[in-house]
Amino acid sequence: MASLEWRVKQQHKSDPPSITRNFTAMHVRNSLHDGDAEFSTNASRASSKDPAYRSLHELLNLSYKRLQYINLTALLPKHIVVIYTIIMSTLDGFDLECTIHNLLKASEIIDSSSAQYKSESQTWQAHRNLHPKILARPDSLASLSRLVAYLADTDLDWAVRCQGIGDASAKDVLISLAGFKVFSFDAENESIIVGGGMTWGEVEEKLQEQAPGYQAVSARCSFVGVGGMILHGGLSWMSSTYGLASDPQNFLDAQVVKLDGSIIWASEEPDLLFALRGGGHEFAIVTAFKLKVRKFSQKIYSGSINYPRSSLPALAKGVAEFAKRMDEWPSTAMYLYNLDLMEGVFIGATAQPGLAIWLFDTEGEEHGREVFKWALEIKGAVDLTKVMNLREVNIYGVANKDMTADLILRAWEWLETTIALEPTKLNIGTFVLLELFQKAVFRSADDSSECAWPHTQNQHLLQLGVGRPDEGDYPTKLDEKALDMLKNAGPMIVGDKFSSADYFVNFLQPWNDYRAVYGDNYQRLQAVKKRYDPRGVLVRKNE
Repeated sequence: MASLEWRVKQQHKSDPPSITRNFTAMHVRNSLHDGDAEFSTNASRASSKDPAYRSLHELLNLSYKRLQYINLTALLPKHIVVIYTIIMSTLDGFDLECTIHNLLKASEIIDSSSAQYKSESQTWQAHRNLHPKILARPDSLASLSRLVAYLADTDLDWAVRCQGIGDASAKDVLISLAGFKVFSFDAENESIIVGGGMTWGEVEEKLQEQAPGYQAVSARCSFVGVGGMILHGGLSWMSSTYGLASDPQNFLDAQVVKLDGSIIWASEEPDLLFALRGGGHEFAIVTAFKLKVRKFSQKIYSGSINYPRSSLPALAKGVAEFAKRMDEWPSTAMYLYNLDLMEGVFIGATAQPGLAIWLFDTEGEEHGREVFKWALEIKGAVDLTKVMNLREVNIYGVANKDMTADLILRAWEWLETTIALEPTKLNIGTFVLLELFQKAVFRSADDSSECAWPHTQNQHLLQLGVGRPDEGDYPTKLDEKALDMLKNAGPMIVGDKFSSADYFVNFLQPWNDYRAVYGDNYQRLQAVKKRYDPRGVLVRKNE
């Protein structure tokens, strides 16, 4: 299809320079002059039933309405637009809006004033939200293919958002995959195909309806998006037995839209499937995942045990001892975290963070209470555990080799030091979450050549976060101080054994050393990136 070309001519020395903008439609030239207009096209000779004519007709209607909206009074009859100085001032937005409207149905473009725009463009980290000019929500592969092929050949800032707690955003166009929610269960091969726009809660609901008793290696929270979790490693309550979500035994295949608009299954091009298994979304847009499912226990002993701050020394000692023996209990998992810090917010007081552990045992309550007896008997413990299935567990619900009591105490020292920077502001979004796993979890890939992230010999995971409410007039310097605390947390907590390679790919930040994290696979990933995205338009924005 030819392009529709608008050309603004320079008439006087004081006039702005001439510019050219391209749309996808039929070819037309419109010359705008100071005070009058010329419009010439062979479209008038075309039938009104002709698709190209209708596309042009709709485009010109849109331009007329656009100028009406900005309250211009000097207009010629409909379809003829004048006053190029006004056009010049709005051309970029006009160009973009017209083009996207021509590529997608009206229902696939979300109004920026709607609640849907806010929910589907909102980022987990408030400072990452770039408030896109256009939120596109394609509901078919054909629409997505057209849009991606167009955007990939422009200099527009654009990104793709799955669902859940990602940070994908862009200044110009954000593509939401929320319209891709296909689900099918293959009982013979024990596999499912799920849409790239689903959350794990939606997947688990479908499994419960269509394949009761089966479970995929899913995220540990139901609100997490399928795409971001799988493409960046993917920890699960099932990982001690079955590995990470991105491992070849779990992530079987992916339907993708490449930047040229073509649609394939990644297994047709093995290097692409390799890159998607832990390399992120920087190679193609994944619209569906083919995943392995397995029969899994429906009677899991799980829940939290809460403690006062005064229990930290005893809890640190108990957790360290438990970590040494975790391989004896492959059915278990556990994490330690600080409780909600909201208590002091409303009175301006410094909060004292409480503590809790979340435990998990697929062998049931009797076994779980025996394994976690040490935790239940610590002074001040409040037992909130019970028996539930994995879906219920998920609804309720920086690596190192050596887990010691001192490390846990240093993590809490980091937490309290960070909050002390601004006690009534950083006490809401700042947290420590220490996750304990068996050795097999991060050593679950038999052949590192099959997945982008080569895994690690480390065993446990330490999650740290800094944050504040996205409201009020807070100083930028506070944000900078808080982020500095996060950047420097590794050496501060882990000490001499800290390595820049010891970061889990689900949580990489711009300051991380990607070469160290991906190790021997880094050069291969670079080659795959060059092949599938030579212009580098798909950048890591944490979907």
